[in-house]
Amino acid sequence: MTLRERLLEILPGLLPAHPQDAIKGTELIARVRAVLGGEYSDHSLRSQFSFIALDPDSCLARIENGQGYYLRSGRDDSLQSIFGSGADAEREGGSPQHRLLALLVRLYDTTGLGVFVYPAEDGDSWEHPDLVAVQWPAGHWAADGAYEMDSTDAPRHARFRAVCTVVADSAESARAGFFRALACGRWAHECELVVIPAVDAAVQTELADLAAAYGVGVRLLDVKDADAMPRADAIFRMPADQARELLAAIPQTVLSQPRPHAALDTRAAESLPATAPVLAWADSCLQRGRLEPFEMRVAVN
Repeated sequence: MTLRERLLEILPGLLPAHPQDAIKGTELIARVRAVLGGEYSDHSLRSQFSFIALDPDSCLARIENGQGYYLRSGRDDSLQSIFGSGADAEREGGSPQHRLLALLVRLYDTTGLGVFVYPAEDGDSWEHPDLVAVQWPAGHWAADGAYEMDSTDAPRHARFRAVCTVVADSAESARAGFFRALACGRWAHECELVVIPAVDAAVQTELADLAAAYGVGVRLLDVKDADAMPRADAIFRMPADQARELLAAIPQTVLSQPRPHAALDTRAAESLPATAPVLAWADSCLQRGRLEPFEMRVAVN
């Protein structure tokens, strides 16, 4: 794979979505290096940025008569298209998989956590969790609806909870979901498995024993018929009070709380390259001390 091809693959997850949040080439190079490492020189990366930005069909746009790069309007490689409306979202928004994913977004964002969502795939990924819930430093809501972190001279830090879900139709699938959560979340401060639907008592006991041994949180959502829920875009765009009502109507059982780690496991994060975009996104938010309203739910990834 050429450098250009590699950049076109990863840039949508590293670029801010709005021109007003455009980042300079130096910061974009740092984000690219978090994913690709130091294989390419700064000159090679800057040259490719310039060539790619000249292509009107590419994901990379540059501020006119100024400095800074952002995600080109009209391209959306995040789950905005799934949680949106219109023809492009018709199939995805109505699928059980995406309904459940939207439900999980609301499960965490209605408790005040930022949510980074990975694109839903046909099969379960062992390279990344389904989403990452982020606890931000103390702050307040600005007049424009964005979350602004309190000013401080000390470095800002966030805490990450890696979350996986499994539709458990057997003890074996529930067990596989548990170890996937453990594998995909070992870099984070804590990790959690959400099991849908609720499983029988014997499987619950096994999951509780595994959770006690490995420190993984386990939550059961008794969603018996995902098709009966609203579409993914409707769930995603519900007001917080309405989303809480929907969640309150779904029986939940917490088998175990996640056992927190004091710090990120950087070695584990480096062994899972798919964690780089969420860490780069969070670092960008921390550096500017601000999260746009859209970012509070779904980050471009």
